[in-house]
Amino acid sequence: MDLFSCLSPFVFCSFASGSSGNCYYVGRQDEGLLVDVGISAKQLLKRLIENNIPLDSVKAILITHDHIDHVLGLEALTKTCPIPIYAHADCLLGLTEGNATKNTNVSLFHEIEPMQPFELMGITIEAFPVMHDGRGAMGYHFNYEGHTLTIATDIGMLDKVVKAQIQRADNIVIESNYDREMLEKGHYPFVLKQRIAGPFGHLSNEESARFVAEIYRPEIKNVMLCHLSENNNTPERAMQCLYKQFRLKHVNLDANTSVFPLPRHKCTGFVYL
Repeated sequence: MDLFSCLSPFVFCSFASGSSGNCYYVGRQDEGLLVDVGISAKQLLKRLIENNIPLDSVKAILITHDHIDHVLGLEALTKTCPIPIYAHADCLLGLTEGNATKNTNVSLFHEIEPMQPFELMGITIEAFPVMHDGRGAMGYHFNYEGHTLTIATDIGMLDKVVKAQIQRADNIVIESNYDREMLEKGHYPFVLKQRIAGPFGHLSNEESARFVAEIYRPEIKNVMLCHLSENNNTPERAMQCLYKQFRLKHVNLDANTSVFPLPRHKCTGFVYL
């Protein structure tokens, strides 16, 4: 255990982030939980091994919503290891009807009530509703011994609930899904473009960046941009947009604040929160 882990016992690790799959680890290095299993169980097991996380140290799975890029590997993973699954009741119902998840063991299901904190492994967790078109879509706020993290992905729009939950955290994972120009000029059908850019779709680079710049304070340790589109965004565009908003709002980043996009297919390693 190094100096940083001694100072920050609470860690985050992204195994995959993007429209082709999303999966995050939250907790301590020796025990934690997953947020979404949107990659295959084989891929996930490989990435757990790469980060020296034994499968039996994963004590729970939180699901944000039932879209395939968030639940692809859930059924296979929980057949390998019967890990409890936590989600909104509507999401759990969606899992029983989804092609990739319909045979998931329902005895593992635990319903979560939005805005009702609960505790797992000493981590206080509060789910909050988001305006996405997945069933029972929610984000999550975590607090472990004063170390705070909010994961707000697939949020459609920044309503007052989502804004408040992000502002509570010293570590932020926020959607920055698409570049507006790339989406408008891209090959997607018009209806799909409308869905992505609408209030029940995804958050653009500009919307995400403007909000982060507005709420930034020096105590924020990490700003992580998640769920970047493969076809309608690039990490470079997302970061350029964010730094543009910082300049416009005269934000001077503290030396201890890290800002970066989460990679699509690679692990971040442990991010100390």
